[in-house]
Amino acid sequence: MGGEPEALADALGRGIAEGAPNLYEMLTAAAQRGVAAPLLLPQLDRAFARFHRNPIAGPLAARNLLEVLRVARREDAVVYEEMKAIADALAEDERARNAPAPERAPDAATNSNVVSGGTFNEAVVQAGSITGGLHNYYGSPPHSGVPPVADWPQLDRADPFAFGVHRPRRISDEPPLPRYVARDCDPALEARVRAAARDGGLVLVTGEPLSGKTRTLWAALFTNLSGTTRVLHPAPGMDLRGLTAVLWARGDAACVLWLDDLSDHLGEHGLTAGLLADLARLHVPVLATMSDKAYVAHRFGSPAHARLLSGVEDVELGTEWSPTEVERLAEAAPGDLRLAGAYAHRSRHHPAAYLAVGPELLDEWRLARRANVNPHGHRVVLAAIDLARCGAEEVPADVLRRASDLYGAAAPASSSEKFDRALEWASGIRHGTTGMLVPGTEGGTWRAYGSLVEDARDGLSGFGEVPLKLWPLAVEAVRREDDRAALDAVLARARAVLGPKADETGTAGSLGKLLFRGEDMAAAIPYLEKAAESGDVEAQSLLGVALRDRSEHWLRTAAESGDGDAAVALGDLRRGEGDLHAALTWYRAAAEQGLRTRVASRIGWVFHTWEDHREAEKWYRIAVAAGDLEVANDLGLNLENRGAMKEAALLFQQSAEGGSSTGAHNFGIVLENRGEREAARKWFTRAHELGDYAGAYLLGCSLEEEKRYDEAEEWFRKARDMGHHKAERALADLKAVRSADRPDGSAADAPDNVKA
Repeated sequence: MGGEPEALADALGRGIAEGAPNLYEMLTAAAQRGVAAPLLLPQLDRAFARFHRNPIAGPLAARNLLEVLRVARREDAVVYEEMKAIADALAEDERARNAPAPERAPDAATNSNVVSGGTFNEAVVQAGSITGGLHNYYGSPPHSGVPPVADWPQLDRADPFAFGVHRPRRISDEPPLPRYVARDCDPALEARVRAAARDGGLVLVTGEPLSGKTRTLWAALFTNLSGTTRVLHPAPGMDLRGLTAVLWARGDAACVLWLDDLSDHLGEHGLTAGLLADLARLHVPVLATMSDKAYVAHRFGSPAHARLLSGVEDVELGTEWSPTEVERLAEAAPGDLRLAGAYAHRSRHHPAAYLAVGPELLDEWRLARRANVNPHGHRVVLAAIDLARCGAEEVPADVLRRASDLYGAAAPASSSEKFDRALEWASGIRHGTTGMLVPGTEGGTWRAYGSLVEDARDGLSGFGEVPLKLWPLAVEAVRREDDRAALDAVLARARAVLGPKADETGTAGSLGKLLFRGEDMAAAIPYLEKAAESGDVEAQSLLGVALRDRSEHWLRTAAESGDGDAAVALGDLRRGEGDLHAALTWYRAAAEQGLRTRVASRIGWVFHTWEDHREAEKWYRIAVAAGDLEVANDLGLNLENRGAMKEAALLFQQSAEGGSSTGAHNFGIVLENRGEREAARKWFTRAHELGDYAGAYLLGCSLEEEKRYDEAEEWFRKARDMGHHKAERALADLKAVRSADRPDGSAADAPDNVKA
């Protein structure tokens, strides 16, 4: 037969329509041996199910098979050749069946069948006289869809996935199936399986989709029946009317009829009450599963099906796991990452559904990255997964949108409409249970389905490192909830992931800034310092703030433990920030710790600022009495404001003689106001020498009054060079005055070096 996929698909489609024995099992076995099994198996299931639910849908089934063959040819040549061989064999059988019968000899008998010298088994072919030795001729029974028992797989060699058990994910070299976790219904179920194996009958397990029905029934079958038991698993819709005849010829073989999803095997050509009675007489048990919805519909909605089901007490399997079942899961979890993930996410996802639906979600998500599928939806799901890896499991939609723009060639600031479409796709319900994204507990928040997060954490392909720029978004997401524990969890994960890479400057800066924003200053400082030393300006700024805040933390700790020096330093910090009430509190605390004279001037200054002059005078006098001559000036100002000029002048003089630039400045003004200009200029000069920028300006003004313009100009220039705000204007005014005073009336802008 030709090797084109279209021709192969047609042959396989006709094989389905004609009920070719074991065709489903052969194709499934071939697909499972290849690397493209996750893509091939669902298409095979759809092809067979589509035809058996509606026999006239053969062309549609063939289209599904054509896709299977195309994928196999592209992904795995070995699997493709095996499927081609199956299709070639079917085509050969079809040609043999359709070949014209040979013409009979003219003298052949027309109405008799004679067998001589041989043995005949089963129906005989009308073929005239047959002579010779032993001949075995088999005619087709009325219903030949059921294969002989010898072709049924033995239980100990059967593939549970071919019998409907959901295939879980595999991370490395774990067994294909994780360890079975016993359910509470197991004792009753196993007793019924043993009774049915002895006496025949139907054992039916019902429950919601993905509640674990098939795995639970398979465990009961595998545990309670011999490994040599032959198991028939007919494809959906297979004609079972010939089953009794096949079983009569089985010999001593123990047999079981396995009907996963019983609703696909009901009807006059499937399992009926009459067939079930015949199987019971043959001591052949029937093990089946059925969804709750289908069970109710068939049990109470159809007389024919009700007759079959009314005498069967179904075993109910709940979706919710009981505390004892959860305990068993906890005991089994340490030995298998798949069970560990199911246990970790048990509060949000039912364990059986978690194990079953996870691989399907992963395969669909991986496929979506292709340009012609849904790459934007793929990125939105990836962003939610990576945010969960950072510790932010539930995130607002706007954070998720910004996060999804960080991946690959994503266009920044994607439109809200595009994001909404991607979100709708990602959150769409799959398998009747869940989407890849699940609504969070708070309105407008989303989280990735738990198994996808575990897939990433366990190192499955398709996931890379979390982008550096994603970590701040994770911090933002949890800070919105004002949950300190969640924030600490994100920061702890950041340190664990990024810390080992801190020698990379960009990584050190990113981690330091992240910890700073999370207000973990102690942890942030080393990373900010590394980045600051490399020239990162933002890191330098944040480092200064972090060091200040850490300093304040320890100063507060020490001050609250009774350290007076720390209290003084805290008071100075609060005073610098303008919080005078807090500053006064810490200054008083220092005074109580024996530093009264040290903080007296500071306390006096606070009261002076508040214009409480009497309280300010009290504390200033304490400081002056202790020898603080700088404060003598402050006390002088306090007294001056209250009119005590004589004592104020003495205090200014005392402060000036003690080396205070401010005291010299103020004492000079007092002398200037008294008309003692020479003495005043002495102290203005002294103030300038001590660093008072106004001393030079005042000296220039004094000299200008006596029309000593050259000397005045010299001091105004010194004042300007020190930054006095009036010096430049004074120089301009001085120039105008000097011009007006010239005898020849020269212009005001005449050169300075022109003498009058």
